Amino acid sequence: MKILIGVCGIGKGHCIRQYELSRELIKNGHEVRIFTYGEGINFFSNSKMKVYDVYVPMITFKGDKINVYDCIKRNWLKIIPGKIHNNNIYRELLRENFLPDLCISDYEPTVAKIAYKLNKPLINIDQHSKFIYMNDTINGYSNIEEKRRLQFFFPKSDKKFVVSFYDLPKGMLPNNIELLYPIIRNDLKEISKQVNSKKKQILVYFSKYIDIPIKQSMEEIIKIFNSFKNYNFIIFSTEYAKSGEKIKENVTILKNQRERFVKELINSCAVISTAGHTLISEALYCNIPLFVIPLPTYDQNYCGKFINDNQIGYSSDLITIKNLSKFLNNIEMYRNNIKKCENLVKEMNTLKYLVSKIEEYEK
Repeated sequence: MKILIGVCGIGKGHCIRQYELSRELIKNGHEVRIFTYGEGINFFSNSKMKVYDVYVPMITFKGDKINVYDCIKRNWLKIIPGKIHNNNIYRELLRENFLPDLCISDYEPTVAKIAYKLNKPLINIDQHSKFIYMNDTINGYSNIEEKRRLQFFFPKSDKKFVVSFYDLPKGMLPNNIELLYPIIRNDLKEISKQVNSKKKQILVYFSKYIDIPIKQSMEEIIKIFNSFKNYNFIIFSTEYAKSGEKIKENVTILKNQRERFVKELINSCAVISTAGHTLISEALYCNIPLFVIPLPTYDQNYCGKFINDNQIGYSSDLITIKNLSKFLNNIEMYRNNIKKCENLVKEMNTLKYLVSKIEEYEK
């Protein structure tokens, strides 16, 4: 089959999922092309896959309606060149005789438009589609914007597969949405049995939401870490490790590099990070407790609340000496709770299952 996959370029979680899925599909003889943007372009640059840099407008909402003023402000200089650019990419697909048999989207709308235009099946494989059916407000963050954006970009799809580390009540999701265990990268699977949870090392990683970071500066956080001399903190931040590895007492700052990241993760007894779904999933796969600082989104605040409610880690808007001390003193309790938590999605071979379901669409 010819399969066109759209990957959201905000954050790396979308890229990680679709990279692993694309590899499996290619192994099975399918031809795969990728639409992405932003961070996705850098992520897929060394993948040897055919990747197209598409234009995606930034759509924001005010309540349940599109925030017209903000959308114009963000997009008015880009939208016409962006549309022309996307049309040129579509024409390139036609010239190369790549008319997809199936379209897959991970929160990327351009692929969905092509599926509708060509009347091809569209499958959503993401971790966001479940938000349409959730009605919580967490720490003042509503999922209304997520619902409206999903309904706006993906008004219809043939099937939705939602990857999630946390389970949802039975009956919440309709029949065309299936909840699956997260896609875990092969590099982590291969060495996860070497996890050394007794080592007093903590992995630290902070992402941004578009251009919004956590509230505290790195300098303030490092000063707090320096108060815990019995622990070594490994911070992954290319921004703060511009000239290579830096060491500040018991804190080491490294550039973002996946091979080193995985190595340090399995040698860590805990993770401190923003509340991104992918890193949480990887840490829980390795039975490693987390201290999370949610960014200002419904998704991250829901993840933080879930972690607190199930006592598999700790969530707070800020890192302080007091709450970090509380977290470190309870690491073993959190680790045991991860093992027995009934609200986590049960582990399965998600990639193998997804490929089998995708291949059902083969003519």
